[in-house]
Amino acid sequence: MQRSTKSTVIVAAIALAAFVTSFSTITSGQGGGQAPPPAANTPPKPLVPVAASSVAANPDPYIGEYVTMTGAVEANLTKTSFSVDQDKAKSTGKEVLVLAPTLQKQTDANTYVTVIGQLIKFDEKEVAAKLKDYQIDLSPADIAKYKGKPVVLATAVINTGGIDIAKKPIPPMGPDELTLQKIMTKLPVAQAAVRKSLDSKDAADAKTQATVLKDSFTQIEAFFKTKNNQEAMKIATEGKNHAENILVNLGMNNIEAAKTSITPLGGACASCHGKYRERMEDGTFRIKTAG
Repeated sequence: MQRSTKSTVIVAAIALAAFVTSFSTITSGQGGGQAPPPAANTPPKPLVPVAASSVAANPDPYIGEYVTMTGAVEANLTKTSFSVDQDKAKSTGKEVLVLAPTLQKQTDANTYVTVIGQLIKFDEKEVAAKLKDYQIDLSPADIAKYKGKPVVLATAVINTGGIDIAKKPIPPMGPDELTLQKIMTKLPVAQAAVRKSLDSKDAADAKTQATVLKDSFTQIEAFFKTKNNQEAMKIATEGKNHAENILVNLGMNNIEAAKTSITPLGGACASCHGKYRERMEDGTFRIKTAG
């Protein structure tokens, strides 16, 4: 019994839709006044659509490429690895290995999946270099079997239901996250508003927005003080000082001087986000340790 072309097309279409949806979510979410960073697993080149049979028969043209590969699950090898073949009814001996470090559940045998990730030739050292936090859990026999053969380092595994079973669940916000989120959401709005008010020479509104900025940075400073994070406190203090400078210059009716604090104020926001905020795929943020 040969594979169903219709099923393969459906799975590929679902995979593409899931990938586009995920990418759109990443690029359209709110980011505290900043352009959102690229997704951690966003490929540097366009995805290359391939079939498992093509890769197994002639992998060399695809080595190093980021592929979207459709095939039938041949076998679940470990909690984070499986093999795919082109024929879901029988083994052809031409399977392709898939390593999926973030796999949340095992694949269903003899069902079609679409795997997205980088294709390389299996080598323990190269896998370790590309997946730094991943421990290969294959048996010695499988390591020997797949040595030098094609393997996809999967960042997504989409099943026939359109579900990416390699997608990490987004952690819920804890009390600290909710507290910081409430403060942080005021900053991009007030920052844009104060810039607009200064450009239109609306000193009264600029004072109102600068006060919001000062109060928000003061609260952020206090928050990180409770966490004994001296560097984050320092960044928040810098932001607060820039907001205060806007107010001081507005008090002297010097709008042009007030404008000079806008850019460094935004820089303080960017610096803090870069070190202490991690953006989730749904557009929300979590606190992270500086790295």
